[in-house]
Amino acid sequence: MNTYTKGFVSGFFLCLSIIILIGATKPNSSNEQKEIIKKLENIEQKIDFNYNVLNKHLVRIMAYGVKVKEGEIDKVRNSVDCN
Repeated sequence: MNTYTKGFVSGFFLCLSIIILIGATKPNSSNEQKEIIKKLENIEQKIDFNYNVLNKHLVRIMAYGVKVKEGEIDKVRNSVDCN
């Protein structure tokens, strides 16, 4: 065997052992990823809940504004004719 072949074979086995070692440590990061995904899903649920609450309040405020504009709330204002 010449030097180039020996270097190629030793480099191949070195790369193979590194790949095996990296593959052996993968499941730990998988558990961390699952935990991070779970936390992100909880945050997403909280954001959705807060969005729904804010949307309900916005609808109520808009409905109140329409009632005030039409004079249903304070009975002082005259209804506005938009035509």
